[in-house]
Amino acid sequence: MTLVGQPPPSQALKDALVLLAEGRPADGEATVKKAALAAKALHGSGSPPLARAYAEMARFHLRSGEPERAAKEFQHAASGAMPTDPQHRRDRLGFLFGYGAALAHLNRRDEAERVLRQCLTFATNLDGPKSALAALALVPLADVLMAAGKPAEGAKLAVEAYDALWKLGDPLFPAAVGARAEALKATGAKDDPFTDLADLPDEMAAEAVSTTLTRAGKGDPKRVRAVLADLLAFVDQKYGDGHALTSDAVAAVAHHEAAAGAKADEKVRKKAVRRAVWSYAVRRVPGGLMSDLEVGFEPGGGIHLAPHLTREPTAAEAAQIESVLAAAVDDLYARPA
Repeated sequence: MTLVGQPPPSQALKDALVLLAEGRPADGEATVKKAALAAKALHGSGSPPLARAYAEMARFHLRSGEPERAAKEFQHAASGAMPTDPQHRRDRLGFLFGYGAALAHLNRRDEAERVLRQCLTFATNLDGPKSALAALALVPLADVLMAAGKPAEGAKLAVEAYDALWKLGDPLFPAAVGARAEALKATGAKDDPFTDLADLPDEMAAEAVSTTLTRAGKGDPKRVRAVLADLLAFVDQKYGDGHALTSDAVAAVAHHEAAAGAKADEKVRKKAVRRAVWSYAVRRVPGGLMSDLEVGFEPGGGIHLAPHLTREPTAAEAAQIESVLAAAVDDLYARPA
């Protein structure tokens, strides 16, 4: 589900997520823990800066695939007396959104729904029932309802959030795009969920694409597969092959199928992996040497690549091809999942 309403990340969280992407989760965790200890020493227990630091630990653990730890940390960040400062109250709402998201990742859907309905009330009280914040609060609630087997109710809220944020022209709009796209798939609508993105400013369109890509590997596999297919078609047309967002979209398709397990579509995964590796490699190997690429998957989930060459390579060229293909796979795994 989409994680909404979070405060801007600190430098510590940014650094930690880079370390996580580099395959150094322990170093990333140490970075956010160090920041939390510093906040406690400087501001004390129960302070808003410490609460934000706990929530950043939670965001790191949610990203690293540890939703149970994230749930406890978000819950801790959202505990205690309600702050009086308006921004700290908004932060508290963000921590509650995070707690609901972590509960949803743990499949504790009844609890998640209860927390997210509290978030909707909280957001309405903060900014009013017609506000962008109240519309945003519908997004994670819609996700939980769809995951809980209530597609009609969830889809209604997702479309309502999308329409409200679109009419307001609010910068929060990108957060609603993915949920609404999945809602259309859940209800069998034939609309292209990404047509409107062509009318957005480039920065907002890119954010909508990036936010929607985070749905890979989550939710109903069939619905998310359909959403990602439509999104890839959109970025192909808007950005073209080789653009970072196009590469991210191709990687998201591959990651989604890898995470789907028995519900994966092997053909879709193979096509995405081949495109990702080919797009990366063909620009980096000697011109005309690689004519095709076969992709296979090992029992443990590893990727097996078999390049077709137009001629016998020299030793240096063979080493270069092997190095480039390894780097292509690393690039695929490093892209957001």
